Amino acid sequence: MKWDEAATIFTQALACAEPTPGGGAAAAHTAEMGVGLLLMAIGTTLKRKNLGETQKQALEQSATRLTALKSNLNFCMRQDSRAYERYLWAKRLPKEDFSRESEIQNALEAAALVPADTARHTLTALQELTAIKPAIAPIILADVYCAKHLLQAAIRCAVENIQANKAYIKNEQFVQKLDKQLELFLKCC
Repeated sequence: MKWDEAATIFTQALACAEPTPGGGAAAAHTAEMGVGLLLMAIGTTLKRKNLGETQKQALEQSATRLTALKSNLNFCMRQDSRAYERYLWAKRLPKEDFSRESEIQNALEAAALVPADTARHTLTALQELTAIKPAIAPIILADVYCAKHLLQAAIRCAVENIQANKAYIKNEQFVQKLDKQLELFLKCC
C-alpha cells in the first residue's frame, strides 16, 4: 500500500460517524508521525560522510530508542479505540446490572490511562529530539522542528482525552495520580 493511501484510510476513519478512532488515537498517531520524522532525520544524517564516530553512535542509539517509542505509540493508537469501545460496552449494560457502574468506572480509568501512556512516550520522544538536534544535518532540521510541533500537539491532544475521562472518574486516588501526570504533561507544552 502506498503511504498516501494509508494516510487517507486513517483520516477517513477519523471523519466517519463512528466513535472510534477518536482524539486519543489521533494523538498517538500524531506522535508516531513526529517520531517518524525524527527517524528520517537521523537516517539522513547518518548518510553524511563527515559524521564523527561519536555522533554516529549516539544517533544510532537514539534511533533504536525512537523505533521502540514509535512501536509503543502505535500500540497506544490501537489501545485507545479498544478502551473507548469497552466504555461503550459498559454503558450498554442494563441499569439493573450490579456490575454496570464498576465496569463503567474501570473503562473510564482505562480510557484515561491510554492517552497518559501516549503523552509519556511522547515526552520521551521530545527528550530524544533535544538530545539529537545538535547532531542533525542542517539541511534536515526543518523536519526536526516539524516533529517537535507534532509531538507537542500530540501531548496536548492526549491531555484533552485524559481530562475528558477524568471528569467522570469517581476514584479520587486515581484522579490525583492523573492530576500529577497532567501537571508534568502541561509543563512541556
